[in-house]
Amino acid sequence: MSTLNKKPNLDNLQDLSASLQLIRMKRKQRDEVERGILLQQLSSICTYVILVVISLSVLLPFIWLVSASLKDEFQYFAVPMRWFPQPILWSNYSEIFTEYNFLHYILNSLWIALTAVFISTLSSALIAYGFARFRFPGRTALFIVVLATMMMPTQMQTIPLYILFRQLGWVDTFLPLLVPQLFGSALNIFLFRQFFIVLPRELDEAAKIDGSGSLRIFWAIILPQSRSVLVVVALFTFLASWQDTLRPLIYLSSDANRTVPLGLLFFDNPVHSVDPQLMAATLVALAIPVILYTLGQRSIDSGVTRLKRT
Repeated sequence: MSTLNKKPNLDNLQDLSASLQLIRMKRKQRDEVERGILLQQLSSICTYVILVVISLSVLLPFIWLVSASLKDEFQYFAVPMRWFPQPILWSNYSEIFTEYNFLHYILNSLWIALTAVFISTLSSALIAYGFARFRFPGRTALFIVVLATMMMPTQMQTIPLYILFRQLGWVDTFLPLLVPQLFGSALNIFLFRQFFIVLPRELDEAAKIDGSGSLRIFWAIILPQSRSVLVVVALFTFLASWQDTLRPLIYLSSDANRTVPLGLLFFDNPVHSVDPQLMAATLVALAIPVILYTLGQRSIDSGVTRLKRT
């Protein structure tokens, strides 16, 4: 009888031990999950703190620029520096247009940049269309030569081009800044070619069956399919032309032909300091590319994404 009574007790002990082990395992798993969640939260907090610090360090010069553009010259040179101008001088912005002819410089830059965008984008797309859609001997070697021109320093071309444009009588005109755009840009050609290669050739074949020529296929089929890369190339070209200082400094000598970078470079007044007005002009010069990027941000993001996929 005693042995029969012991067996159930042993079985109960084993069940109890197994239950305790299961509870310990569940508690351990729960602790590990809670520890993982805590570490993830701490990691997220540290990441956000680092990003906030980096963002503030990037925004700090811009905040100072806005503050300096609203000061007078005494507040501008005050020690210690004053972040909040008292009083706020909005007249600094009106002065750059009324006294320093800055609006004329903006119009010159817009004219040059928009014309360069049209010419360079169209010519680069045509050249890239030839590389992407036509097969001819030496195509790969010629494309490598085009890409190799990106490694050629701009300063290396300055003297020969200046001699050529001077002989043509183009110095102090916009032609030296626009005519080279007819030959396209190596970077733009590369971007267009990589995008055109991905487009199915069945579109070209179907258009040829309908009697379309190569130029009509390019204009009616290829370009409408390439809106995203067109926006990206147009933005790159606009920014390169808008912030170009070297070439306008070499070819444009008269005040009537100055662009925004030259206007900022020669922004001066022989009577008093114009540093606050210079900060205001710099802020206006920065505003136009920022506005353009904001308006075309969605197309730019989609274009960059599709270019990465190629």
